Amino acid sequence: MSDSPTPQKLAAPVIRPSNRDYEPQLFGRSLSPDTVGALLDAGARGDLAAQSDLFNLMEDTWPRLRANLQKIKNAIRKLPLNVQPFTPKNGKPSASAQEKAAFVESALHLQRGYVDTTRAPLGSAVYELMDAVARGLSVVEIDWTTDTTGFVVPVGFRRVPSRYLGINTDGTLALRLDPAAFATLTPFAKHPGKFLTGVFQSKSGALGEAAQLRALAPLWLGHMLGWEWLVQKAELFGTPLRWANYPTTATQSEIDAITAALRNMGTASWGAFPQGTNLQILQGTTPGVAGPNDPSERLMGIADRACDIMLLGQNLSVEHNGQGSRAASEVHREVELDLFETYAEFIVAVLNDQLIPQLIALNWGSAEEIPFVEVEISRPGREQDMAARDKTLFVEMGLPVSLQYLYERHKVPTPDAGEALFKPAKPVAQAVPTEPQPAPADAKSCACGCGVPIDATSDVARQRGDGRAAGVAPELRGGASDRGCPSCGREHSQTDADALSASSESAQELSTRQAAAQAAFPQQVAEANAADEYLVWDATLDNRTTPLCQGRHGRRWGDGWFSPPPAHYNCRSVLIRVPKTSYQSPD
Repeated sequence: MSDSPTPQKLAAPVIRPSNRDYEPQLFGRSLSPDTVGALLDAGARGDLAAQSDLFNLMEDTWPRLRANLQKIKNAIRKLPLNVQPFTPKNGKPSASAQEKAAFVESALHLQRGYVDTTRAPLGSAVYELMDAVARGLSVVEIDWTTDTTGFVVPVGFRRVPSRYLGINTDGTLALRLDPAAFATLTPFAKHPGKFLTGVFQSKSGALGEAAQLRALAPLWLGHMLGWEWLVQKAELFGTPLRWANYPTTATQSEIDAITAALRNMGTASWGAFPQGTNLQILQGTTPGVAGPNDPSERLMGIADRACDIMLLGQNLSVEHNGQGSRAASEVHREVELDLFETYAEFIVAVLNDQLIPQLIALNWGSAEEIPFVEVEISRPGREQDMAARDKTLFVEMGLPVSLQYLYERHKVPTPDAGEALFKPAKPVAQAVPTEPQPAPADAKSCACGCGVPIDATSDVARQRGDGRAAGVAPELRGGASDRGCPSCGREHSQTDADALSASSESAQELSTRQAAAQAAFPQQVAEANAADEYLVWDATLDNRTTPLCQGRHGRRWGDGWFSPPPAHYNCRSVLIRVPKTSYQSPD
């Protein structure tokens, strides 16, 4: 028998709503513009229940509004929430931080494929909190329990009806525990950890004016009036108008009979008239088809498009008269995703600022190393862009990166030891090495990739060091600080220099270039001396196609030095002028 404690409720519900609290109060009523304005004014003054009743009626009678809200709620509820441990800047999460993150993932029912019928999923809280997107605010009460392992976890989430909410004189949201006592409000702080308060302000100002549905209320009125006109006055929008002339001698009873017959024709398509009645059918529009100037269609269409723009960002029919090109469709989708990201960030903020800190405090006694949840909305092409960026940084540039980071970034599970691995049909290009690689023993050319062949007799000398080796031309040595190729550190023999020059340009081109450089060199040195500067071969500007003179680069010419070693004319480095006061000899 297990010694685990029996699950226990921690605190009784603060709000005990009845069925009446969720019943529509205005359904079936035809509201005038004055009535709608009065309900909105009451909401701005803090009567959230009156405003909520109006919003309920709007959602119950406007199909486009309900469809858009359901689209938003379902999209956000289905987004995967990823729990991340607290991580110090430029550091790694501690073992305790990882433990807390794993606990939050379990307590909030976020494990994929895991089902616990004793707990309400977090998605139910997300769904209720998303009401704030349209209504400006939404409050959810949490029921906590101690599970069989002794941890405190949320077991249920319940939406708080608007009649239990109010706005303080300072503009903050508060509880109205007794709806009958309108002016008596209780701060949420008196019930710590029991409520999640979501406030989504679509405009700055008073909390009661934050709802997006306030801006849609006049358009909803137009939608409802258009619908009523379409139903009650159908004869104007498709059914032909019926006209009857009766004799001037007709009695009132005969006139009543004619009127009743005309009315009956609107539903039964037949009628009986007194003798002498002249019946006419006036064809105003095509039967059964609303015309382009049909006011009911126009009113409902304007309202529906405004609802789309307000909640989803835009509508193709607004900008392109219903003929949206593929580019316009992509723009529409991007705008919609931007709004969805805003809605998702709203939910994540409520969880990270309210629910998770309380969950950690109840179980650890302190609010330290608090985990957090993050969400990412998938965008078309985002994965391809991310893969291309990573290829550039880590494959082509060779930046060091943790393999675990790449697995997590691309949401690829780490393979277990001994697990069969997928192998691509074509070999993957190797990443650029981040450190110089030693040349193999039988290498016939420099490991740096410059293509210059090296002879086996100087292999020992071609290591990082002073390069005093047989076969290395004396004029290519500059002293104890000599280095060869800037990549592998090896030096090149004079034979190598000749081979490289021959491979890069003809003998005539080389001779012409050397002669021009020698002719210009004295004048360049004289100008540098006059400016109290040295003329220096700049190794940093070498294009690395001829890394032959690395040991000599940095040498100065001036103060009587008017002839550089001829070997330097095989080099493609650049002569620069350096102030004598800041020059440092490479020796």
